[in-house]
Amino acid sequence: MKTLVNIFDPEEPLAAYLFLKQYYEEEDRLLFISTREDRQLLAPYATLFRLPDDKIDFIAFKRDEDSYIYERISRRLQSRLDPSAQYWVNLAGGTRYLALAVQHVFSQFDARLFYVQTRENLIVRSPFDDRADLSRDAVDTIRYRMSMAEYFRLHGLSHDLAGSNHRPTRSEADALRVFDCFRTRRLPHRAFHALEQLRLIYRGMRKPMSIHDITFGRRDRRDAVPGLPELLNAIGFVPKEKEMLQPAEVDYLTGGWFEEYVYYTLLRLVSPQQIAIGVRIARPGMQHNNELDVVFIKANTLFVVECKTGVASDHMFNEIVYKASALKESFLGPSCHSYIFTLKQDYDHKLHDVAAMMGITLCPKGTLVSPDLMRKVAEQMCRICNESV
Repeated sequence: MKTLVNIFDPEEPLAAYLFLKQYYEEEDRLLFISTREDRQLLAPYATLFRLPDDKIDFIAFKRDEDSYIYERISRRLQSRLDPSAQYWVNLAGGTRYLALAVQHVFSQFDARLFYVQTRENLIVRSPFDDRADLSRDAVDTIRYRMSMAEYFRLHGLSHDLAGSNHRPTRSEADALRVFDCFRTRRLPHRAFHALEQLRLIYRGMRKPMSIHDITFGRRDRRDAVPGLPELLNAIGFVPKEKEMLQPAEVDYLTGGWFEEYVYYTLLRLVSPQQIAIGVRIARPGMQHNNELDVVFIKANTLFVVECKTGVASDHMFNEIVYKASALKESFLGPSCHSYIFTLKQDYDHKLHDVAAMMGITLCPKGTLVSPDLMRKVAEQMCRICNESV
């Protein structure tokens, strides 16, 4: 039996979690060292490992009092440690100052010291001493691959992965057919106008409606979309129920098709471990929730793609970028990588520069219509998560 030690960092919990997944064995104990006094922040670990409270120890330092006083940290740690225990210590996480103190104290207890590199999916085992013999270092590849549900739970988020269908509603051929209409600009003006009318008037409707009623309008409530038959014919769209459009089909026509196109493209080029469309996440206790257009995980790295068929103005684009950046920073953490895929052109690279400044990668129409450029995007994603295509 050993005690696995982590410097707890609620902003980036992956290093601790992957360290435990790599080395935890039944009957092991867990010890967390933190600059936060709220033990409830450890709840995701207890839940995911199904551990009772008496298996988890917690040493907290008040950030404003003693977390930056080396001698006080050392004395406090020494008073809580058991000389007969076997400690395996992960030095990743928390402040560098705290990590130095933890390394110093546990070295006196003949502990095994590790450093988790989440970006490379590696764990370095080293004596971390003054001897310059690098041959004594050893590197373990992290074998475990977490799911999206685990990732969200670690970041204190609720989600609807289990309760909703997050797969495409139609085939890849259907999505590709619509994409080709936009790629080649062969969607007739009347059909394109019908698409905009559908988005403004009928998106979000709750009940099925006949194509006739949508085309000619209903005097009791909604305006007509006279170009609807031409739109359906141009993109080869066949409703599941003859002469009727379901609410989900209107959502598909007015943008859902693009999310499904991106889903199929990433599934083919990146081969993610898990991928989903339209996942809702929320922070418990907060009324507001967020929907992720396309989200996937590969090699313990989360990718979120915001899908926009069109962006009417620079102001609207800025809002999309700010939302994606805030979502990453406040909810999903630094191990998440955010992208915006859009059919808007970016000839002067101004949109790219705005997105990059906020840590977001932009894939405009020029990238999406080029197989070579899309392959490069996929290769970049695989490099980020340290797995080859």
